[in-house]
Amino acid sequence: MKTILCYGDSNTYGYDPATGFRYPYEQRWTTILQKCLGDEALVIPEGLNGRTTCFEDEIRPGRNGAVYLEPCLHTHGPIDLVVLMLGTNDLKIRFQLTPNDIGKAIDRLIRMILYITPQKRTDGKPSRILLLSPPHLGSNLREMESGEEMGYERGIEYSRRLAPIYKKWAEFHGIDFLDAARYAEPSELDAGHLSAESHRSLGEAAAVKCGEILGIQPLQGCHQR
Repeated sequence: MKTILCYGDSNTYGYDPATGFRYPYEQRWTTILQKCLGDEALVIPEGLNGRTTCFEDEIRPGRNGAVYLEPCLHTHGPIDLVVLMLGTNDLKIRFQLTPNDIGKAIDRLIRMILYITPQKRTDGKPSRILLLSPPHLGSNLREMESGEEMGYERGIEYSRRLAPIYKKWAEFHGIDFLDAARYAEPSELDAGHLSAESHRSLGEAAAVKCGEILGIQPLQGCHQR
C-alpha cells in the first residue's frame, strides 16, 4: 500500500462556503482520491484553513505551512507521494506578495520535502511530489465585501498567474505538476472555496495523476474530465 500525504489549506481541509463548517467526509476531494485508488493507497489529508506557504499571519497564528511541514512529514513517514496545494492564502493583501514571491515560497517547501522524506524511507530516496497550482479566485470576488482581504482585482489576477510559475518550479525540481484550475472552480458563494462538484472533479483528476505516478489503476468510474 502506498502512502499519499495531501498538504494544503482550506480547500484540502474541505471548507464548505455554504455553512462555514466542513463538507461531509465523503464529499472532500481527498476522500474521493482515496475512493478512486481503493486499497492500493492510504490518503492522509492535512488541510488547514488559512494556511500559507511559509508566511506568519499575525491575525491567524499557526498558519505558517513551512513550520508545520517538517513535523508533519516525520509524523506520517514513510511517504510515497506528497500532494502539495498551497498559495491562495498568500494572495491576501496584508502579505503584499507577488506571484513570483509565492513561487519562491513553493520552491522552499519542495526543497524541504526532498530533504526530509528520505530520512523516513528505508531506500533513502525522497518521496514523489505532485505540485498543484490552486484554483483561481472567482471573478465575482469584485462584488464581495470579503474580496477586500484578497485585494479584489489584484487577487483575481494574481491567482491566475500562479500556474505557469508553479509549473516552472516543478520542471526545475523534476517533480509532477497539475493545474487544479483545469478541474475545479470556486463556489459563487465566496469566490474562493470549492463547491462540492469541484471537490469531486478535482479528486478524480488527482486520482488519475497520482495513479500514473505510483503505478496504480484508479477504480472503475473514476476518470479525468
